[in-house]
Amino acid sequence: MANPDDYEIIPDATGQGAPPSRPRWWLWLAGAGLLFVFAFAVGVGWTTLADRLGGAATEAPIAAVTSQPVATFTPTSTAAPEAAATADGVSAATPAITPPATATPLPTPTAPPPTRVCTVPLDPQFAASFDPGALGCPVAPTSIVWAAYESFERGAMLWRSDTNLSYILFGDGSWTPSNETWNGQEPPWRGEPPPGLYRPERGFGYIWGVRDDVFTRLGWATMPEKGFCAAVQNFEQGFALASVPAPSCTAENLYNQATDASWRPLWLTFINDGRWRSGPLAGAPGGVTTPPTATSLPVPPTATAVSSAADMRPAANGVFTARRGQPITLDGRFEDWPGPWLPVSAVIQGREQWNGASDLGGVMQMMWTPEGLYLAVQITDDVLRAGPDGSDQWQGDGVELQFDRRLIDDFADTRANDDDTQLGLAPDAAFQYVRGYRWLPLAAESRFDPPGVVTTAPGQYTLEVQIPWLYFDLNGADLQPGARFGFNLSINDNDGETPAQQTVLSASPARTTHDNPTEWGTLVLGE
Repeated sequence: MANPDDYEIIPDATGQGAPPSRPRWWLWLAGAGLLFVFAFAVGVGWTTLADRLGGAATEAPIAAVTSQPVATFTPTSTAAPEAAATADGVSAATPAITPPATATPLPTPTAPPPTRVCTVPLDPQFAASFDPGALGCPVAPTSIVWAAYESFERGAMLWRSDTNLSYILFGDGSWTPSNETWNGQEPPWRGEPPPGLYRPERGFGYIWGVRDDVFTRLGWATMPEKGFCAAVQNFEQGFALASVPAPSCTAENLYNQATDASWRPLWLTFINDGRWRSGPLAGAPGGVTTPPTATSLPVPPTATAVSSAADMRPAANGVFTARRGQPITLDGRFEDWPGPWLPVSAVIQGREQWNGASDLGGVMQMMWTPEGLYLAVQITDDVLRAGPDGSDQWQGDGVELQFDRRLIDDFADTRANDDDTQLGLAPDAAFQYVRGYRWLPLAAESRFDPPGVVTTAPGQYTLEVQIPWLYFDLNGADLQPGARFGFNLSINDNDGETPAQQTVLSASPARTTHDNPTEWGTLVLGE
């Protein structure tokens, strides 16, 4: 290997070493300058030549481009599943992992509430009309008290000696106690009563005279006030009362009208929510029944003014229009009934015993208000004979009504069910007042006291009655003009000594039996 010391540096003649090399950038600068001069000369020459050849070169026009809006599409971003590497190296969407369902614990069963046992026994005579849900338990045994009662055109009034209160019973099924105190003063004067009606006296007359609302809602009395002995049992939410034919129940030995042959037995239930109802007692004529109640009315059908094939019975069955009106005085004089009168003339039973219109005939009119259905019937009958009390009152003179409140729902049913009502309206034995009985629906069979009057003349009698809507299981406040219901009215007659349904005239000629709604006509609520 060579050693640096082996090389000897020989200086030049001047004694200096070799000169350093110079940079070459000036050569590049000089070349660029020559190129610029050449290009400039060529340009000047070309311009001069063009001018000499006849004009400047024309610049080609540039087409103007108008900007147009461009429709853009923005894709909806959808979250892609997270990619995961598979065994073969291909990415695949990772499936969502659903957490395992947690078992829902079943509710711990609870023991049913114990059945409540009333400590005070229920009087058996009130068992038929006892409603534990409305009345609660009895709070005391039955007691016998002195009472007074008077019926009116659209209700009644009751007084109890043990409470010294009067109770006002309105025809719509509501009641209210009265706190007015009568100290023997003369009741205010409201004029002379219409023929066949009465002006109430004493305590009832005082309340009726000083309270315009009572006078307007009740109307005139249909009988004099009567004192009687009453069995009363008080409950947690009301009381039940029934007339009893005891010889007497007062220290003064006052006459008990309930022992009189013309007395109509009373059985009333008063509920503290403001509702009252009447119905037979256990062992009373007519059997054990459940009376209608105004506290649980079904939803009424929606009225419609548009007719269809399913809301009208065949015209041959009869179409009966009840005009809309205002509450009227029930006096049997018919000045409030402008007509027309509809015939009740189809003989459907006992034709062989029927001797023409003088034997039995009739016409009717109907009117409706939110309070009830008003009915006026004029009947020709050569022999006036009332039927028994209770469920057999059809075996004598009187009328029957069939009413289908849900006409569309069961239009084709040929047997009555729980939306169909059959009512009887008949004079009492003396043809002085109207008795009511409800046969259908069977669960609500009961006797009732409709506001109304009976008038008689040789060879005829009339009925003018208001039937509260609750007896058809309807709420009158919800009814509208145009509503349609199944309906028929028939007249029963008996001329013999033995109770019987001798002859029947019907407004619908199609009727053959009492419980086939397809044979009834159509009731239309008018304007």
